[in-house]
Amino acid sequence: MAYRDIVSTVKNPRIVMSKFGNIKDEKADYIIKVMKECYSRLEPHEVALVDLYIFKYSSSMDAFTAREFKEVGVSSSSSNELFFAMHDAYRGISRLILCLERMEKLPKLVQVAGIRHEVGHSVLHGSPSYYLLPLPLPLLDLIDRFKVSRQYAINLLYLISIAVKDYEVSRILYGRGYVEDQLAYAKHLLTVTESDERSWEVSREKPLAEILCLVSGLKPAGCAAPLLSDKRLCGKMKRLLAESLSYLPTEYSTQMLDMIPKSFASLGADTLSNIDKMACLVVENIAKPILTK
Repeated sequence: MAYRDIVSTVKNPRIVMSKFGNIKDEKADYIIKVMKECYSRLEPHEVALVDLYIFKYSSSMDAFTAREFKEVGVSSSSSNELFFAMHDAYRGISRLILCLERMEKLPKLVQVAGIRHEVGHSVLHGSPSYYLLPLPLPLLDLIDRFKVSRQYAINLLYLISIAVKDYEVSRILYGRGYVEDQLAYAKHLLTVTESDERSWEVSREKPLAEILCLVSGLKPAGCAAPLLSDKRLCGKMKRLLAESLSYLPTEYSTQMLDMIPKSFASLGADTLSNIDKMACLVVENIAKPILTK
């Protein structure tokens, strides 16, 4: 069962909180405090209202999101179960969803960075138009030329869009002075897991699966990319990026390391245009080379 509590603010958006499970007030208050500070630093923005859902257990969060996304007609495959925090605007209002069971396993700085990251999404991507996306022309061409399924193209678009949006959020957070926590967050996301290695082993020599696996690596890279512009951090970020791709064959890791800095640096201020541009880059640099081998 969830109960709702309206947290009123003066400068910040109104936060409507729903708790799922036995969640201590001090924990919820701490999350609200982090959100308020971040909204204040990201001003000016147009966020007037945001829903905050806090789940005690990951099983409850996963069941809720699966049911919710089915209701709103989301058809892309996702891996929300890997993250402790997420944002969406499928219902027309920004919604932040947090899982304490996952969050509390992480270092404090990564927890704070993750909350700020979702606040950034609500500032930049608080409309359904950023989540219910039409297929860009390069992906339609992929369907026509290589006879991939429409569902496959939708899954590819989902991975491309989250990479672009994560980059945009990291860019604005870094630009507003959040450096130490975003570095910790990027390092956390770039850490190679057994799941990463297993996913690649399952995908090897299956062209369509290889493409999805490679493009999924753009999300953590997108979070890290803005830090490449920092002279103090550039060398460290390049090493972390290289390490994050170390489980791939050299041919692919070299290709990705060449593509990532250039592709994200080429993105502008308009999210939908950025998604279209990244879709083109993915098709030309990843999908077509693999499918024409």
